[in-house]
Amino acid sequence: MSIERIKKHILEGARKEAELILKASDEQFLRETGDAGLSLEKKYREALQAEEARCREALQRTLAALKNELHRELLEVKNEMIAGVLARAANRIQAFTDGEYLAFMGKWLANVPDRLEGLMSVNAKDLKRMAGDFIDGINKGRKARIILNSTAINIQGGFVVKTSHYEIDYSLDSLVKNLRTQLIPGISDILQLSDIKL
Repeated sequence: MSIERIKKHILEGARKEAELILKASDEQFLRETGDAGLSLEKKYREALQAEEARCREALQRTLAALKNELHRELLEVKNEMIAGVLARAANRIQAFTDGEYLAFMGKWLANVPDRLEGLMSVNAKDLKRMAGDFIDGINKGRKARIILNSTAINIQGGFVVKTSHYEIDYSLDSLVKNLRTQLIPGISDILQLSDIKL
């Protein structure tokens, strides 16, 4: 064989060998990159799922905090409305003319049992309104006397009668407080604040 033919034969064998090596290396590269791609894709999906779960939890915490804040603000608005209504009612009673106010107090005093003797205390304004004629008129229909205390007490209006055994509180302060407690459920229903689904 001639050197050219040997050279050609060697080159042909080397080319075929190189093609086989290249083909094997391409297949190995594709396998390894495919495996790496699958591994990266799996890691990406896991990271994405973990991030989605973290975001859902953060969103739920934020929503819960917002719901609590909204509920607190709604309660504040409701309480302000109730306080405003009751304050206006107390102010209207205090703004009565002397005759209207004394008639109103007379009705409340009629609820004090007539067999009880007591000392009636009022605020400074009412002390002036309730002169001796008013108290004398109240006492005419009673079995026991009510005496007007000459020292004013710190109340918005109304009166407090102290008997030997207990105290009868018809002060506007106490009546407004009691009304508030009684009216809150009904007013809540009217305002429909208790039915809001958060």
